[in-house]
Amino acid sequence: MGKAVKKEPIVSTLEQYQSQFRSAVQAATAFEKHESQGQKLLYIALERIFAFGEEIRGDMKAFEEFLAASGESLNKVTKANPYNALVGMAFSSTRSKSWCSERANVLLYASETAGDTPLVDWLENGGGVSGRYAEAVQHFARPAAGKAASLRSSRLASITSRLQQARVVTEALPGVTLANGFHRSLLFSEGGQTFLVHVRDEDDQKIIEKYLLEVAGNATPNNHPLADRQLYPLFRAIDLILGTCIPSHKGTGLIAIWNEVEDNGALTKLRFLSSAHSFTNATVTLKAALPELDGQGYLILDSEDAEMFRERFADDHSWRVEAGDEGIVIVDDAKSQTRLKLRPIANYADAKLRQGKKLGRRTRHFVATCEGMKASAKNLETAANLSKLRNKDRLTDVVKPKRFKWLYPSQPEDLLEEPPRKVTLEVGVADVAAYSMLSYPFLSRAEMVEPIDPQMELSFVDIAAFLKVASAYAEDLNGYIADSDVRDAAFCIDHIFGDGDRFEYVSPMVLGVSMARTKVCEDFTAAPVMPQAPATSRPRDYSLIEANRRKKTNFPAIPSSSGRVFGAFITSFMPDDAELKAARKFNFEWQLEWWRRMTDIPVHVIASNWADEEVAASTELDRLSDHGGSITRVGPRILIENRIDCLNQLYASDFDWGIIMDDDAVLMQAENHNSSYRLFAEMAANGISAYDGVDLFAPIYGRKAPFNDELNGPGNPYADNHVFKKSTDLKGSMIVVRNFVKEGKAPLLPDPNFRCHGEDTYLTLKAVSMGYSPMTSWNMVLEELAGDSTFATTDDDRTEKMREGHERLVSEFGHLGLRMKPNSHALDKREFEKQSLGGKAKQVSVPKPR
Repeated sequence: MGKAVKKEPIVSTLEQYQSQFRSAVQAATAFEKHESQGQKLLYIALERIFAFGEEIRGDMKAFEEFLAASGESLNKVTKANPYNALVGMAFSSTRSKSWCSERANVLLYASETAGDTPLVDWLENGGGVSGRYAEAVQHFARPAAGKAASLRSSRLASITSRLQQARVVTEALPGVTLANGFHRSLLFSEGGQTFLVHVRDEDDQKIIEKYLLEVAGNATPNNHPLADRQLYPLFRAIDLILGTCIPSHKGTGLIAIWNEVEDNGALTKLRFLSSAHSFTNATVTLKAALPELDGQGYLILDSEDAEMFRERFADDHSWRVEAGDEGIVIVDDAKSQTRLKLRPIANYADAKLRQGKKLGRRTRHFVATCEGMKASAKNLETAANLSKLRNKDRLTDVVKPKRFKWLYPSQPEDLLEEPPRKVTLEVGVADVAAYSMLSYPFLSRAEMVEPIDPQMELSFVDIAAFLKVASAYAEDLNGYIADSDVRDAAFCIDHIFGDGDRFEYVSPMVLGVSMARTKVCEDFTAAPVMPQAPATSRPRDYSLIEANRRKKTNFPAIPSSSGRVFGAFITSFMPDDAELKAARKFNFEWQLEWWRRMTDIPVHVIASNWADEEVAASTELDRLSDHGGSITRVGPRILIENRIDCLNQLYASDFDWGIIMDDDAVLMQAENHNSSYRLFAEMAANGISAYDGVDLFAPIYGRKAPFNDELNGPGNPYADNHVFKKSTDLKGSMIVVRNFVKEGKAPLLPDPNFRCHGEDTYLTLKAVSMGYSPMTSWNMVLEELAGDSTFATTDDDRTEKMREGHERLVSEFGHLGLRMKPNSHALDKREFEKQSLGGKAKQVSVPKPR
């Protein structure tokens, strides 16, 4: 007897998604009907949209069909953030675009940061939608936006200062009293006379700023009114050192000044020295060396002479450095000439001088914003005036605070369970009400994994002086908290100005009422100054090098074609040193020719610090446009800023992949080097979907590990397959990155404030923290063209720079298990990889196309 079996209806993928999304729409409708009941229904609706969005965004084809069935399209905006479409589709059309956009950005932010936390809990713990939206704005802010904000702040500060000093009348208007600040006014003219007829005191501050910016115009304000003066870099260095170190100083204070030779040429360094045991200290490095100091060793400028130079520099006289019979002097051109002599360090042999020492672990990196420093300094000035007013009838001295303390945005008992991430400052003297009632908001992006030791407080005198002096130079400064013999020992700044000069500042923490300072100094020893390389050093034989390169290179008759699936993005920095410049140009020309003749991949170059005549003289740069490439000219910048530009150009393009390179990277292409340059055409033939699970990859780096036996051994899988192996150790000379934006994913972009060694490791770990998989391709081998390193001068220097960079990485990714190896400068990535990559494929293998 036959058995009847009911046939299950066939449900398409689209119908499944449509059915699933109905629950999100129902939840959104429930919220809109019962909105008065509070936010819980909204959170439930957002949670269902979020669950749906996280699932469907993994299948872009299905997502596109789903949108089309609902009358929507998968455009660039929706690719970048799928929730832009889903939120609008779930809620009624009465909701404003800004309301929907805010929630869409919060959901995308949750996708990157919420992890396993349920969305409702994540929202409630973060201050609701508004609180998480504020974080999302900061999270997704681009470097360009930060620069625009900084420029806007500088323009406002510039025009405000000019208008305050250029009042129309010198006497106050009778009968008109208003709050401090600018106000809009109306003027009426009649019979040749003009009257102030109305003053509005209720204008929004944004309106006031709008008018001030119109007055300021579009000009970029000078960083400092003396910036165009000769010896301005020397003035800034002395101003920063004296202004930040002297106010709290006790003992003999001096400034050591000397020249050093590094890979990029000579530098001038200035450092504060003292006979005190532990003190606030600073070092400034001038990128453009003072040639008069060459071969002079360590010289000393005493604090009185330095203060005289600092005070008189603004006078209408030019200053210069002279080398003559009396030694090295700093002199002006006034009729009554000022001559400030630099004395040999030997004159101070009995002074028992000390200097800032190399500190330990760096944590809690932050940015001290120019706008915040100015506002904080202004509030300190206001508080001081209020204290004087309150104390005007008393005979005792006005009480001033001694310490700043750290204030956390959580209750003290919460610190044990979940350490706060953001830090602000508050004056830690309870009986000085005038100070404690004001805020000092100069720290930005101060993210922490653990709270600062509550015993460690900041010297009020130090921070007040720092805010006043540093804010005058119109740049946001990078900083961190450092360990010494104790944890959280010092508040530090390590910032490179726009012109390349470097400011390093250390303020030791103070311990409670005793005001004892942490130990951040050591005895000063004048290390031998490295002599400059003799001018007669043997030059490189470029003709011989080129002949050898051409002999071992076999260019194909027709370049390998990847059909515009790949684009190459090279950052090229031109050093100032003539010998390094020649080597850089020579290697770069060969690199561009290699890529042009091996492949048809368009090459886009970020040319940093290249002069017009250098660009015009380059044959290969002129040929870039012939195959779809381009050149972007920028000034002298650090590598990570140029890398960010390369990545942004990739994300703005239609390429599936971007080859991000330094200006010395090619590939080995002998028979035993596997696919080499042909890999890109082979991958293009297979299609990008064949490489799911590979988000960024780099070639084998033969200098670090041998590869030939495995790559060419009997029975190896590499001859017939593209093999990618999981790795967090990618060489930054060449990294291939997916166009995440094109796929509707969050872009991989490093923080431009990461200015330590290890930017390639940082990019890789950042990718892992975002859920992406880094790999090594076992089908190509990196070849770096011979050149001089600009990384470090000695092995000790190399180790210390690696330690600094790795400690910075631990401060950012420590919550994911990244650690330093005990008693080592190296990273311990085992727990980090276990937490973040444990569920990822260890290897991806794709057959080569036939």
